[in-house]
Amino acid sequence: MGVGTNTDDVRRRNLSAVLTLVHRARALTRSELTRRTGLSRSTVKDLVEELVGAGLIEESQAAPASQVGRPSPMVRPQTGALAVAVNPETDAITIGVVALGGTVLEATRYPTNGVPSVSETVTITADAVARIEAGLDRHQRVIAIGVAVPGLVHATSSVVRMAPHLDWHDEELGQMLRAATGLPVFAANDANLGALAEHIFGGHPDARHMIYVNGGASGIGAGFVVAGELLEGAAGYAGELGHTYVGGAGPCHCGRIGCLETEVSETTTKTLAHQAQYLGIALGNAINLLNPNLIVLGGFLSAFPTRAAAALDTAVTRHSMRVPHEQVRIVSANLGSGTLMIGAAEAAFASLLADPAAHCPTSGGRAIR
Repeated sequence: MGVGTNTDDVRRRNLSAVLTLVHRARALTRSELTRRTGLSRSTVKDLVEELVGAGLIEESQAAPASQVGRPSPMVRPQTGALAVAVNPETDAITIGVVALGGTVLEATRYPTNGVPSVSETVTITADAVARIEAGLDRHQRVIAIGVAVPGLVHATSSVVRMAPHLDWHDEELGQMLRAATGLPVFAANDANLGALAEHIFGGHPDARHMIYVNGGASGIGAGFVVAGELLEGAAGYAGELGHTYVGGAGPCHCGRIGCLETEVSETTTKTLAHQAQYLGIALGNAINLLNPNLIVLGGFLSAFPTRAAAALDTAVTRHSMRVPHEQVRIVSANLGSGTLMIGAAEAAFASLLADPAAHCPTSGGRAIR
């Protein structure tokens, strides 16, 4: 029997559809859920009640409306299901708590004495998770850990194949963190996760074809959203814009010469106008290749659309074809410092959103079906 052809499978898919919509929209009326899912009002009412009982969403009466009839109840995510988000960098590890709806409840930066090793990252994260869980009330639980890694991460195994600035090579990060915390762990490239966060929660118009470029202490990476979906590549390694050749002469951490990161860096003494010339080469090539509507710059790169707008536009115009360039907007990230925390949490929440029933076996004392 095919998937979705029996009552249990249909129910699980419908629960997933409702929870995902509420999570991504952050607030929807029940009538809007009915319209977007195409399900009957009674079915949506039943699904909402189950998800409320599982502590995943909450429902409240909407303010009285001017139209005739009872206003539709408002549905929002609850803070019962939480994700721990982790972002290791060259000088610190940032660890946050994120609720459904992409709400960052807390984020703490743990400075390190030099570049943190994988074992140090695991120890700091495990200690933070223990502290976080000790402070939760009985209605809250950590679902999983999401890790935004500045490097190449194997998508299905959470193995860090190479993170040049951290000097991590073939590290079993996911397995080590699972053993230390007892929680599921989902690691991915930081820029890919940042792209997810800005795409879903950034409030950008025309974001179905989008490039997100993140600049941090550990270099530059990009995430590509194509037709509303993240472009990961065969193993999750797509998006290494920082290691594309832009004509520089300096050696790069990756072992090559002339990468974007050799000319554009958070710590460089070169002017923004100088760096904008090289950033424009990389973005122009990406525009020619992917034809996006939108380019979002995050991390230290978020300064370029305002502080070096003319130099960046000149460089992008010079290195991209006129027709695809005409439809591109280049803007700063809207989520600010929360981008990678929200993105890492999105990885942690993925399995919950796909199958809420599997993660919440009871709802008010009865099984979710």
